[in-house]
Amino acid sequence: MRLQKGIAFLVLAFLWISGAVATTFLPMNLDDLTAESPAIAYGKIVASRTEWNSTHTLIYTVYTVQAMEYLHGDLGPSFELQEPGGELDGFGLLVPGVPRFTVGQEAILFVWTDPQEQHQVTGDEQGSLTVQRDPATGLKMVNRVVRLGSAKSAGSVGPTTSRFLPQLFHQIRSSAAKARKPAANQ
Repeated sequence: MRLQKGIAFLVLAFLWISGAVATTFLPMNLDDLTAESPAIAYGKIVASRTEWNSTHTLIYTVYTVQAMEYLHGDLGPSFELQEPGGELDGFGLLVPGVPRFTVGQEAILFVWTDPQEQHQVTGDEQGSLTVQRDPATGLKMVNRVVRLGSAKSAGSVGPTTSRFLPQLFHQIRSSAAKARKPAANQ
């Protein structure tokens, strides 16, 4: 039985990889993430489930997110994220770079919507910042920083976002406002 599960995992992984051979993920800075995300939410994962796609060839994990605050856009009081990977019916699929969440986890989520109206995290795990409490201060902060500006610009190595929520929220809102402004002389 264990051998069958291992073979099934390899087959599913091969199917996923063979469909994504031409896919390359470029680094995304804050302006890139906000420009590609119709919604940015500070939320809490309140449920998760796994399901097959319609052709029964890929496993997805669907996370229910309770939105605590929107920094840009609005998907309602709660919404679902559908991310590739998970375990179901004795099969497992692990997709490198795809964010995984646990129930109760808080995160800042940069969200895009695919043509089938399924919400996903923008830029895979680049678009997910886990929120945790700083043990020294008790303040909420994110697990990592994001570079300011755009990775597409020359000299993209520059300052980074704050890890503390109030400052980070301000930086995200400023970036989203900048993304909404039409570029001059276009």
